[in-house]
Amino acid sequence: MGSEDDAVTVGFVITKSPLESGLAGGLMTLARAALDGGKRVGIFLISDGVWLAKKGLKSIGPVTLPELIDGGATVTVSPDHLKAAGIGENEMLEGLTVAKNTYKALVQDVMENWDRVMVV
Repeated sequence: MGSEDDAVTVGFVITKSPLESGLAGGLMTLARAALDGGKRVGIFLISDGVWLAKKGLKSIGPVTLPELIDGGATVTVSPDHLKAAGIGENEMLEGLTVAKNTYKALVQDVMENWDRVMVV
């Protein structure tokens, strides 16, 4: 078995509102399974997916974003879409990284940092 540095990194890009459908919740369940399976997990919240970054969001399924962060997932959020949603820095969950440049950061994650990618 390889070291943690050899672990596959799975990226999850969430573009859907957590209230729109079960897609965001389903992807978070898959992220939890990947963490439990020894994989590294990266999550990128863009478009309506940024609503997952808001404090006090009612649970959308069996797995919450804070649980994933506590489990070791890295979560990056689009600043452009946070602004469009009216979500201020003081309204966001702890442990998130706000990208400096949304699309540059997303392309870097997809092309360089993640071995597998799932998008909803």
